[in-house]
Amino acid sequence: MNVTSLNINKSIQSLSVSLVYRLSREENCSNEEALKKLLKTMTYELLQDKESGLFAESSEYVWSMLQDEKDGNIDSWIKE
Repeated sequence: MNVTSLNINKSIQSLSVSLVYRLSREENCSNEEALKKLLKTMTYELLQDKESGLFAESSEYVWSMLQDEKDGNIDSWIKE
């Protein structure tokens, strides 16, 4: 199956929406506030980088990365 730019963009959008809703619930804030917080993260920056391939991961995996970043544990991102 050929992955198109449109499919990648839809995946990024879907993951972003999922992260915003979950962040909003976890931090008891509005979706707008959650989006602002998400936009400032390295996780979101990496999600936007199509070459990283993060768009192909599950929402749970990306959420875990966001939590690791929040906890200051980005060393877990590094894989050999």
